[in-house]
Amino acid sequence: MESRYRAAEAAQFVETYGPRWGEDLALRVYTSRLLGQEPDLVLHGGGNTSVKTKVTELVGDVTDVLYVKGSGWDLGAIEPDGFPACRLAQLRRICELPSLTDEQMVSLLRSHMLEPSAPTPSVEALLHAYLPFKYIDHTHADAVLTVVDQPGSSKLVREVFGDRALFIPYVMPGFALAKRVADLWRALSRAGREPNVMILDKHGIFTWGDTALESYERMIANVTRAERWLEEASAISRRTLSSPSPDACARLAPMIRGALTRASGERWICSFRMSPQLLAFCDRDDLDEVSQKGPATPDHVLRTKPLPLLLPPLSPDDKLKTKATIEAAISAYAESYRAYFRRCSAMRPGDRKELDPWPRVVLIEGLGALTLGKSRKDAEIAADIYEHTSAIIEQTTANAGYEPASELDIFDVEYWSLEQAKLKKSAGGGKPLDRHVAFVTGAASGIGLATARVLLAAGAHVTMTDCDEAALEQTAKPLLDAHGDRVFLLPCDVTSKDAARAAIRKSTLRFGGLDVVVSNAGAAFEGPIYGEQGDSSLRASLELNLLGHQNVARFAADVMIQQGAGGVLLFNASKSAFNQGPDFGPYAVPKAALVALMRQYAVDLAPYGIRANAVNADRIRTGIFAGGMLEARARARGVGVDEYFRANLLRRETTAADVAQAFLYLATAEATTGCVITVDGGNAAAFPR
Repeated sequence: MESRYRAAEAAQFVETYGPRWGEDLALRVYTSRLLGQEPDLVLHGGGNTSVKTKVTELVGDVTDVLYVKGSGWDLGAIEPDGFPACRLAQLRRICELPSLTDEQMVSLLRSHMLEPSAPTPSVEALLHAYLPFKYIDHTHADAVLTVVDQPGSSKLVREVFGDRALFIPYVMPGFALAKRVADLWRALSRAGREPNVMILDKHGIFTWGDTALESYERMIANVTRAERWLEEASAISRRTLSSPSPDACARLAPMIRGALTRASGERWICSFRMSPQLLAFCDRDDLDEVSQKGPATPDHVLRTKPLPLLLPPLSPDDKLKTKATIEAAISAYAESYRAYFRRCSAMRPGDRKELDPWPRVVLIEGLGALTLGKSRKDAEIAADIYEHTSAIIEQTTANAGYEPASELDIFDVEYWSLEQAKLKKSAGGGKPLDRHVAFVTGAASGIGLATARVLLAAGAHVTMTDCDEAALEQTAKPLLDAHGDRVFLLPCDVTSKDAARAAIRKSTLRFGGLDVVVSNAGAAFEGPIYGEQGDSSLRASLELNLLGHQNVARFAADVMIQQGAGGVLLFNASKSAFNQGPDFGPYAVPKAALVALMRQYAVDLAPYGIRANAVNADRIRTGIFAGGMLEARARARGVGVDEYFRANLLRRETTAADVAQAFLYLATAEATTGCVITVDGGNAAAFPR
């Protein structure tokens, strides 16, 4: 591992943050980001850093403070606001208390903050306060975990890091760890020994220095020592495996997601990780042994659960056998987790509420890992962590063997009140489409774009497709900025069966399944239906405005059937399905057929719990009226353009947002199928009969 510290970059941080926060904290932010942006050191909020400095308070007092990473902040993108300032003298006094509950510790930490509205200090704040150094860095470096996750870890630490390394046998983070370090540190001081690095068994590494650069480069140097030792200690031979078929993964993911949805009563977002590392790991002959020993550090249990679920090779073609295998494995996993909870609870005093017993990591021979979460972000975090875990297991088993923290230590962290509070704070919930996956066609503009916006606001993960890829990327950018990886953009020409199938498969692979389809893509065609132009327009319109919907619906329905967890197909029809306009037959006829198509899907898919509904909109200002069509339709009705849009019973213009709200309602209306909702301001001639 090489240092990424650059003096010019550090100076830029001082220039940016120094005037308000001071040079010490500016440099603390810089090197913290260097650590946090290196996955082999820090993963998803792990690790913490600090700096001790002086601050002039509003009343003029100059106070010694500890700036320490705040809970919930990610080192890779941390800002000065992410380092709450605590009065250093008071924190050191807390370290001298004989005992302290976790809740008391957090209360005391917050009571000694300079800014009450700042984030809660890290649970390691007391340890940072006690250690007598200006800058302190703490990471869960993979190479260090690989050393300490082996039998005889204390001996290995001396061999790798030398006699001046302070080894801390595993102890729960927080007050207990701070007390243990304080006791050992005092003993070393009396003996005239000063450690140059601290290694926490099954946990990680601490380094320090008088400057941000010194502490950071000590971290890099010590991790590099571990990496080189591991390289010399053993060579890993790994077979090169061919990449699995994305098609097979996309067909299996809904089966796993659906089985878990039926078992848990909740939907899940999935991520397939098919990296060479995970493929090789899942190909191990001893996978059922080495994967069932626990996470590389107990902190990871909050993201991955104690153990992954193992599945044998699965064939998406043998659907009945595959589903039965998956359901049996999930049931067995849940019972095993419940037994783990009962077993550990009996050995730990206090009342606890059992957490859900469902896996977050599923290892499948030949396919890699399928990870699950309440969001795409959660699933990706679990995948990242387990990919690193698999590498650590692989390296340790090539040496003395994999020996992570004990089951009870893992249990203590999983049911740690402070971590549970952190997860509850970060959890979303309460939105009607949380953990649902939606697929919207024609999403680059108009009704499709408005619907995607509304579905995202309702909590859904949304695949937005359109035949105009450039327009889609441009118009969807604000949604990407606001919702991140809950948005997935795909080009798709729905008139192509192959393109529709590929888009559904890619979306399924991205999120694990499908719950809501809004089949919206379409265009207006006009002309007298009895003439040559009208006949030609009708045939083109049938391809897009009827068969395009069929292309999407048939492949979406297949995914939903394999999931076995219901779902809904929603179609953008038109008032023209019930009330044709002059010279508008090429558009009206396919739309009438589309309503019939919807009704047929409602009948055919009802046994699977899958609903089908349609929205009939009229006179929405969208691109469908481009090329002079708007003016032509207004003339056909004998009105001006603005009057054309208000020519309804309510005398108000209907918008794309109005239509989107109708789609949202139908997406959540569990008892409604075969329904047409009219969104047109009122048109008596188009009332469904």
